[in-house]
Amino acid sequence: MKQKKSVQLAPDELRAEAAVNEVLGTCRFDYDDQAEPGKADFLLDPIDGAGRKVALEVSSMTDPGRQGLWRGLDRHYDAPIPGLQGDWQVQFTPGTHVKQSATPLLELLQHLEREGIDRIGLGGWPDSTPPGRLPTPQHAERLRKLADLKIVSAERIRSYKASGRIFPFEVTGGIARHTADAISPYIDAFLGSDQGANKVKKLARYTDREGHLFVWADRGQLDVTMALRRGFVPADSPDVPDSLHTIWFGSLDADGFVYRWTRSGWTIVAVTPWAPTTPLTDVSGEG
Repeated sequence: MKQKKSVQLAPDELRAEAAVNEVLGTCRFDYDDQAEPGKADFLLDPIDGAGRKVALEVSSMTDPGRQGLWRGLDRHYDAPIPGLQGDWQVQFTPGTHVKQSATPLLELLQHLEREGIDRIGLGGWPDSTPPGRLPTPQHAERLRKLADLKIVSAERIRSYKASGRIFPFEVTGGIARHTADAISPYIDAFLGSDQGANKVKKLARYTDREGHLFVWADRGQLDVTMALRRGFVPADSPDVPDSLHTIWFGSLDADGFVYRWTRSGWTIVAVTPWAPTTPLTDVSGEG
């Protein structure tokens, strides 16, 4: 009989598992390889053999288009690009087809490097065209190619340490409040969704384990990112079913810290950072 191919775990699932294991002192006992319907994403046991056993479900509020974009970006741009001299920050959109755009984007950046142009962008300010001037026909053609790729801008990072990397980012607009008031309502909304109800149902099967739910915030939920970065702790609590013991809430743009909720309320716990040192997301509109 043909052996079933093992399931590739997503980066956000592995990051969530690593954070929980680090805080609780647990390790993976088993995981969902999709061979058994209704199985939890991870089953975690205490490293020392004594203590809590956990059933962990990992989920996300991330928009499917944005989630697909970042999976492709993580896969294609995690190393230096052959043929590229400088390092570039490139602003992608959820409409970008990462694989199909990779070669034409590289060719465009190589042309810019040869001509000593450090910036190109569709928004005006991130472009090399002087204010109040129209782009040359040649540059206008480059801008058209950029638009066809559904990429907004590219800017070269001038550094003696440049290694030919493309650092993807996505500008997220909006207002981030200087409170943690939005945290519990986000969890309430998730638990009230079909996706949330399914996660709770799966965890309720494990009566011999603590049911833990880890939720990743969408990159557009600036309230979560800013609150975590500033250490704001919610004073209220979400409406959590009895079958859930602990809720974890994290932001991929606020690495190094996650929210943890138990019946005692919210806390912020420190974990090993998971993001590169170069910022991949420009959080704008902070107020």
